[in-house]
Amino acid sequence: VRRAIRDRLIVPGTFYSEQQLAKALAISRTPVREALIELAREGIVEKLPQRGFRVRPIPPNELSEVFELRDLLETHVARRLASVATPEHVRALRRILNQQSRVDGEPGTFLEFDEEFHLTMARQLGYMRMQDMLLSLRSIMWIAGAAALGRSNRTGVVLDEHRAILDRIAAHDSAGAAKAVRHHIQNTRAAAAESLGATPTGHSPMSMSLGAGPQRPRRKP
Repeated sequence: VRRAIRDRLIVPGTFYSEQQLAKALAISRTPVREALIELAREGIVEKLPQRGFRVRPIPPNELSEVFELRDLLETHVARRLASVATPEHVRALRRILNQQSRVDGEPGTFLEFDEEFHLTMARQLGYMRMQDMLLSLRSIMWIAGAAALGRSNRTGVVLDEHRAILDRIAAHDSAGAAKAVRHHIQNTRAAAAESLGATPTGHSPMSMSLGAGPQRPRRKP
């Protein structure tokens, strides 16, 4: 369920029942129900009486807050890492980017490596609380990141932005690394806001198999 949401196979704004999701994913309703309850706790989905579950809409002010937090946290991480980076730090980050570049046509896996790249920088510094804070933003960033990747050529731009960040870290350019991170976050924010504000013009494969479109409330017996 998490992967289907991240890959935008479950369409934001569309209501689904547990039964629909279980049938589409070829599993029983019990694990689907448990997954949806956990995702609701994380703020990824919400349940409305008589309508079912849907990916929770992100208000513009919440989206802005998340990106502002990322800017504060990640520019500090990049600035600090650039000042102490070792060749092994750089090689580890380069490996992640090489793996990310090989899955350019797979948005879900691409986002996994995207998250790993950002979290690894904090981990390399031993900033575990910083990593936990970034992880707390994961639910919103999955939705926003998937939306951003829906914009034309965004995956190629992301790779270029990641390489620019790593180049500044490798050069021990603290100010340049922070600037490159801020540029990347601002571009992602703009792409996500544009995509999330757009009206869908079609249906994804899962949305069709699940019978996309708001469901009418059932009549009580």
